[in-house]
Amino acid sequence: MAIVQNQGAKIYWDEQGQGAPVLLIMGLGLTSDMWHRTRPVLARSYRTLAIDNRGVGRSDVPAGPYSIALMASDAAAVLDAAGIETAHVFGVSMGGMIAQEFALQYPGRVRSLILGCTAAGGPTAVRAEPAALELLTTRAAMTPEEFTQAVQPFIHDPSGHG
Repeated sequence: MAIVQNQGAKIYWDEQGQGAPVLLIMGLGLTSDMWHRTRPVLARSYRTLAIDNRGVGRSDVPAGPYSIALMASDAAAVLDAAGIETAHVFGVSMGGMIAQEFALQYPGRVRSLILGCTAAGGPTAVRAEPAALELLTTRAAMTPEEFTQAVQPFIHDPSGHG
C-alpha cells in the first residue's frame, strides 16, 4: 500500500506480482478492490499496480469535478512513485476513458492499452440512459447495500436470461 501526492490529492495505490508492469484503472465510483477476480490471475505473471481514483476509496476526495485528464495525471504519478517508465495500461469503464487519455498524454509510457466496457467519448458517443447516470451521481448518498439493490436492473436482464 502506498500513497502519492498529485495536484492537490493523495492517490492510493498498491502492487502485487512480479514481471512487466500492468496499471489497473477502475471505473466510476469503484475502488481498486473491484479487480479482485482479474488481478490474481494477472499477478501470476505481471507486476500489477492498482489505484483508487481520486474521490474514491482510500484516495482523497477534493472538491470536484475531476477531469479525465487530471485522473490520467494521477495514473502517471503512480507510475512515477513506483519507479516505472512504461506499463501495460488496463482501464475498465471510466477507467478505460482515463487509460485512453493517459495514452494520449503519455504515449511513450504505454506498452499496450487494454480497454474494457468503455467508450472514447466525443460528440458521436452513445450516452448512458438518464436513469443510469442519475444512479451514478446519487451513489455517494447510498449505503453499499442500497447501491447493490439499485444497480441490479442495470447489470442483470430482468427476464432472468442475462
